[in-house]
Amino acid sequence: MKTIPIDVIVPIYRGLAETRRCLESVLNNAQRTPFELVAINDASPEPALSEWLEQLAAEGRLTLLTNERNLGFVLTVNRGMSLHPGRDLVLLNSDTEVANDWLDRLVATAQHNPAAGTLTPFSNNATICSYPFEGWNGGVPGTLGLAGLDRLIAETLPGRTIEIPTGVGFCMYIRRTCLDQVGLFDAERFGRGYGEENDFCRRAAAQGWQNLLAADVFVFHEGGVSFSAERATLQENAMKRLLEAHPDYLDMIRAFIGRDPIAPLRQMIDRARCACGGAEEAEVHAQHNDSASTTANEQQTTQPRPVQLHISHSWGGGTDRWIADYCRTDTKRRNLLLRSVSHRNAAGFRLELVEPAVDYLSLLTWDLQLPIRASTPSHPEYARILDEVMTDFHVGSLVVSSLIGHSLEALCSGQPTIVVLHDLYPFCPALFAHFDNTCTDCQPERLAGCLRTNSLNVFWHNTVDIDWHILRREYAAHIAHPSVQVVAPSHSIHQRWAALQPGLADKPWTRIEHGLDPQQLPAGSAPSTRPDSHRPRILIPGRLAPHKGLGLLREALPALLDKADILLLGSGDFGRPFKGRAGVEVIENYAHHELAEIVRNFAPDCALLVSVLPESFSYTLSEMFALGIPVVATRVGAFAERIADGITGVLVEPEAKALATALEQLLSMPAQLAAMRRTLQSHPPRSNKTMVADYEVLLPVPMANPADRTVARRIDSLRRRAEEDRHVHHAMTNLQETVRSQQEWIANLEDRNHHSETRLQELLASNSWRLSAPLRSLSLAIRKRPANPPPPPAAFIHAPHGPSLPQLDAAGRREIRERVRHWFGIPDQGLIVLSIGTPPDKAVSSRYIQLIRSITSARNDICAILAGSTTDATCWDSVQEEMSTLVATRQLFFAESLHDREAFLLSADAFLAYDEASLRQNGEAAIDAGLFILSPADAATTADYLPVEQSHHVTPDTHDSACAALLAWLDMAPSRRTRIILRSRQVLDDTQQSPAKPTP
Repeated sequence: MKTIPIDVIVPIYRGLAETRRCLESVLNNAQRTPFELVAINDASPEPALSEWLEQLAAEGRLTLLTNERNLGFVLTVNRGMSLHPGRDLVLLNSDTEVANDWLDRLVATAQHNPAAGTLTPFSNNATICSYPFEGWNGGVPGTLGLAGLDRLIAETLPGRTIEIPTGVGFCMYIRRTCLDQVGLFDAERFGRGYGEENDFCRRAAAQGWQNLLAADVFVFHEGGVSFSAERATLQENAMKRLLEAHPDYLDMIRAFIGRDPIAPLRQMIDRARCACGGAEEAEVHAQHNDSASTTANEQQTTQPRPVQLHISHSWGGGTDRWIADYCRTDTKRRNLLLRSVSHRNAAGFRLELVEPAVDYLSLLTWDLQLPIRASTPSHPEYARILDEVMTDFHVGSLVVSSLIGHSLEALCSGQPTIVVLHDLYPFCPALFAHFDNTCTDCQPERLAGCLRTNSLNVFWHNTVDIDWHILRREYAAHIAHPSVQVVAPSHSIHQRWAALQPGLADKPWTRIEHGLDPQQLPAGSAPSTRPDSHRPRILIPGRLAPHKGLGLLREALPALLDKADILLLGSGDFGRPFKGRAGVEVIENYAHHELAEIVRNFAPDCALLVSVLPESFSYTLSEMFALGIPVVATRVGAFAERIADGITGVLVEPEAKALATALEQLLSMPAQLAAMRRTLQSHPPRSNKTMVADYEVLLPVPMANPADRTVARRIDSLRRRAEEDRHVHHAMTNLQETVRSQQEWIANLEDRNHHSETRLQELLASNSWRLSAPLRSLSLAIRKRPANPPPPPAAFIHAPHGPSLPQLDAAGRREIRERVRHWFGIPDQGLIVLSIGTPPDKAVSSRYIQLIRSITSARNDICAILAGSTTDATCWDSVQEEMSTLVATRQLFFAESLHDREAFLLSADAFLAYDEASLRQNGEAAIDAGLFILSPADAATTADYLPVEQSHHVTPDTHDSACAALLAWLDMAPSRRTRIILRSRQVLDDTQQSPAKPTP
């Protein structure tokens, strides 16, 4: 550890809020490295700021230097750097924010790189040292917050550095020996600021010092607070003076950007963020889908253009990608998105207005007083909001991609409207019209069964079949209106719509295929070749959900591995069971811009798409074609339409044997594979620009309107406010995390102290302590050989049931049920089968998985929670694939901690005991909670208190009857169930009060 203090020098001119955030972040994040915070007040015009700095100095928290007159940035920094001639230093702008052990990591990097004269960390706003990419103009990227992102980067890139042509002055570590040799900043040349650190770094490099990116540190930088209005003029003048001193400066910077040696490090951060899953993964994709066009998009947002409104959900997936591609490519309109936000009980409880061409910051938000369960034919509150958006932003056209969480009033706005058929919603509550097999119709009885047992049905919990009959009728009427045009990306999806809803068959429609960004998947970026002696390689891209062919792949995999190595790319959670299998590599998640490099490195002979559900288009197929990879695919949906069999790929029936045979034949014909690759490479991928142009034919861009300029100013104003709100939120999140950590530490310390005091008092007050005083000299020998008597046989011990459950009224019980369901994202109508603890062995685990699969297959509204266990326990090894599938499909949830055991019991509907021990430990509490009990048959002898009407004994051969018994209990009239529960509790009370009797 460095013993000489580091000077952290912060020059300050204006901006109380920003300066407070900066200095408090330095003071509140503890470091092992000794440092002195030096604040320099450059004659600030803000009295409140000066007063606050003086208060901190009076408290001894920092060293304050005050300029009698405004000296400007360069002279102020030089004054600070001259304060302690023997110390290294960090220059820190007053509009930055640091986190965690930021300084310790900078110092460690300096110590490991003695030739480094300067170090600059990553930041959101640091030109060549920016993350997620240069030119990023947002705040802290993602959802982790500053502390979370900095921590993740530190873990991902420990000690990593890259030599850069210049440091960036927002946060720059300077070694004292370098400063002594190179000299202070050139105040005469650069005056009030900008360019001085670049000049210093180039002078340092000329004397043999390195300028390094310290890649394991991330510092937030607001940018331009002190200079604000005069920034542009200062920058322009500084660049002229910098080029006078270093004529090759811009050429050097352009060459560095062209090489982009930092890209691999940024990609590593992206992968680590994607591994966090959920919203963080979505943010990575949103930030990088078209990062190359960011500058153009920034220019677009400042120009008045007519506004087009998109309607969709916030679920991500292909629809979200299409909207982002469209909005970032369209240069003639300003595209806004009105998206629904879902929670576990409603598809639309909130509406957000965002601008996908820039980011997904919420410009405006409305919480619906009456949430939309799925979609609704009419909704007065929604209609008012939509009308407000249409009027305030002078919307001239609508593009409806999804009505999930919306009202059909989006189809009758009075403006030209396009409906894009991405899937089969709102006709189908399962989105893809798949229930056991592909649906060709949906009669009332089939719809009722789908709502009850189809695992793909996402609206089972909040709708009934009559809702869908009404919605379908109203949707058909709205879409028939002449102002609504229909677009489909393939003939396949339109044919399915026409078959399911015949009224649509007579409606004129247009086929417009989706496009790709040619900059991310350039033509000719085919995989590199490998020596002929290498085993063939098969790439299987995309999510491996059951309807995407998970079962088909599992069945065909042994035959495929006999012939080739396999890469599962972007498989998500469903790929985990295949990890560690010989010949299989699994990459669960990846950033979209990494695709071409990953594929190039793997160098596949062909790709395999195994969906058993008809695809409406398939971005994955487009990407494989763009990369020049022949595709073997199932003959369903858009695959059959878009693949020229034998020319650009091979089509097979969705059967394991057919799949393996086709791949074996294709891999044995390298000439045909080469011909397919040449064909694909001769046809460049369809671009997003072409796609948008096709839509403009249907919705011509209107003439400029004077209102467009006012609308542009309003959108820009909303964006600035949203960015400020996001920064405040991040700051609050960091503060709350700090407080929470401190509270946990204090609580833990108090618990340990209380426990120690209690034990001590018990010991001192005990008779054994008093009576054993003469024998204490023999205590060591006694402790070495304990003489505890063996426990009595289990038959003589009454089942321990622990403390009784809290007695709650109906409202309290309902609150507990809702809270636990909220933890797991389970709808309030969801029913829970609870188990506690880890199964004792693989045989029990296998029986458990089989039973849970039977139960959850019987009803959509049933799921299982396994409390006190984890997915990596060894007992799951033999059923890893089945267990992972249940987890990925949200039919099985794991809760590692048993801290909330009482809440789990009070929120569940049934208790499933693994074995006699599990039943003995939890059975009585389950009865007390009023749960139906599924118990192993061999536990009946020691659990004679189990009520016949409230339990069922399970054997490996009676899963069907156990499932039927549970369903009968759940469907029982509430009044009868209550009577049984009360009677069972009375029996339990009588059993507990009677003495335990030994068995003969």
